[in-house]
Amino acid sequence: MKKSWVENIIAGSYAIALHIILVAMLFIGFGSDSSKVIAPAAVDIVQATVLDEQQVLDDISERQARLEQEKAKEKSRLEEIKRKEAEEKAAKERVERERQKEQERIEQEKQLQLELEREQEIAEQKKKEEEIKRQAEVEKERLAEEKKAEALKKKQQEEEKKRKAEEAKKLKAEKERKAAEEKKRQELERQRLAEEKRRKKEEADRLLQESLAAEEREREERRISGMVNQHMGMIRQRIKRYWSEPSNATKGMQCTLRVSLLPGGDVKKVVIVKSSGNAIFDRSAESAVFKAAPWPQPTEPKAAAVLRDFTFVFKPK
Repeated sequence: MKKSWVENIIAGSYAIALHIILVAMLFIGFGSDSSKVIAPAAVDIVQATVLDEQQVLDDISERQARLEQEKAKEKSRLEEIKRKEAEEKAAKERVERERQKEQERIEQEKQLQLELEREQEIAEQKKKEEEIKRQAEVEKERLAEEKKAEALKKKQQEEEKKRKAEEAKKLKAEKERKAAEEKKRQELERQRLAEEKRRKKEEADRLLQESLAAEEREREERRISGMVNQHMGMIRQRIKRYWSEPSNATKGMQCTLRVSLLPGGDVKKVVIVKSSGNAIFDRSAESAVFKAAPWPQPTEPKAAAVLRDFTFVFKPK
């Protein structure tokens, strides 16, 4: 930066000296012959001098501009250095604060550890004292138990002596009681056997009656079932006679019907329990049931009761 100032001063000095020389030459020229016209060479010198001066001024301006730029850069650099120094200082202060906090935390942990150790020592001491106290209590209880055991043993010996005397007395009474109980047991056993014999005879009679009744019911059920089956066959044949086969009926079609009859044999209600899959076939079967009424009824009331509400499979083919 100092070198640039020196160069500027030297350049300015040269320019000033050049101006003085030019002015002197002009005065000399006018003094010798004012009527003479200035020679072309002198004009060239003046022009060259003016051009050199302008160039010098331009150089000075350019150097001053560069100097200002360098000053601005230097100022920015100094400000950046100050900013970085401030940041470093803040960072150092922050690190120092963190270090202090960490140190405080470590101190607190040490303090807590010391307090915990003291509490543990106190607890251990208290535990030892309680253990000593407990052992003393145990020893006291043991001595009391030994004393109590000795007294109990003495009492048991006395009670054993008394018990043996009572045992002998009870044994005699027990023998007498057992003899009386055995006699009573034998009498009760005789009565029980007699009662068991009577009960078995009654049970055998009951089973015989139940067997006879079951056989009678089975014969009756077979008789009623035969009458029902006979009438069911007649009913199926009657329904087939009144059935109009649909045009789309195929072999193997069947449907399950539930029929409710009135006492005179007329149809009260017909319900399709399981369809054949063909609605026309199902309706034709239902219609045949109504057309076949009134149906013949068995003279046996039980068989007639069975045929009041029954289910059958309609399969004409």
